[in-house]
Amino acid sequence: MTLLSLFVISVIALVTLQPKKALADDIKWRDAASLEVEGRGWSHTAGPYDRLPDSAKGKINWLAWDLSKNTAGICIRFITNAAVVSVKWTVTSANMAMPHMPATGVSGLDLYSRNANGEWRFVGNGRPGGVDNESSFNLPEGAKLLRECLLYLPLYNGIKSLTIGVPADCRLDVAAPRPARQRKPVVVYGTSIAQGGCASRPGMLCSSILGRWQDRTMVNLGFSASGDMVPPVGEVLAEIDAAAFVIDCLWNMGDLEQKEFDRRVFGLVQAIRKIHPVTPIVFVGQSLIQSEAHPTSMTRKQEASVHSLQKQGDKNLVLIPGDKLIGDDGEATVDGVHLTDLGMDRQAKVMLPVLKKLLR
Repeated sequence: MTLLSLFVISVIALVTLQPKKALADDIKWRDAASLEVEGRGWSHTAGPYDRLPDSAKGKINWLAWDLSKNTAGICIRFITNAAVVSVKWTVTSANMAMPHMPATGVSGLDLYSRNANGEWRFVGNGRPGGVDNESSFNLPEGAKLLRECLLYLPLYNGIKSLTIGVPADCRLDVAAPRPARQRKPVVVYGTSIAQGGCASRPGMLCSSILGRWQDRTMVNLGFSASGDMVPPVGEVLAEIDAAAFVIDCLWNMGDLEQKEFDRRVFGLVQAIRKIHPVTPIVFVGQSLIQSEAHPTSMTRKQEASVHSLQKQGDKNLVLIPGDKLIGDDGEATVDGVHLTDLGMDRQAKVMLPVLKKLLR
């Protein structure tokens, strides 16, 4: 190789590398935990993105405790005037995906921004390539005065570290508090479906869709194979000052006799009622792709338990039947049980009018 060739290669390398270095130097980074971490029911947890406090460890089963380290439903709310937002994140598990759920949902991030009409719009998905990741998002309309953003965290992985970056001359600040009437969260307790199985990306989680549509905080306490209403889980839920509780547990209840079903439903409601005597509690029916199978035996047992409590005078218990949750064309699941994005959207559309009426 001649000296001239070496010189040319060196010049090309300098031209190629310098802009990248300049760009990296021109970004200011902020720990996402210093912004508003929305979707947590407790302000004091072991990690900034944990879904349960240490006090809950002995009150739920071991699997739910492990899954509480997954960041399903948690998002970072912030404002910026940047045209580009960069994100670096490190996940806690090297298991990026599952056989029936892509890495974009299990371990990825979703960025949304609010448009001029006040509506939330999807900006892009941060696709994970490993434990350590980095993505940049080009915001619509480029640089502007200020816009509100939501960054949703992984559904089936945890976050070890998360930083958000914008150009050095741009703002990156905590968003203004939500209106007073919308600050109390809706708490969703349930199964793997509630946790997000199997949305293709975090923003398509049913509770997150409902949060955007209502402009309200949602607390997601969905835990795969662990939404079973076994006491004293009701005591854990009752610690949250909620606008409403949504109980979506039937896929994890097993083939229980009515007596045991009553015990779990009665115990859950009683624990919540000790602290929240009139807060609405919504019980969601079981969704099946076979429309002729509705109502399922599990749905009927849950309805019997709830009807018994209603007859005893609890007027703030609500039932959502399972037959309309995911449609009747069989297209809303990935495996006959867990929901695709279509299923998540359909379920949210069924639940929305119920919640709007209760929270009016």
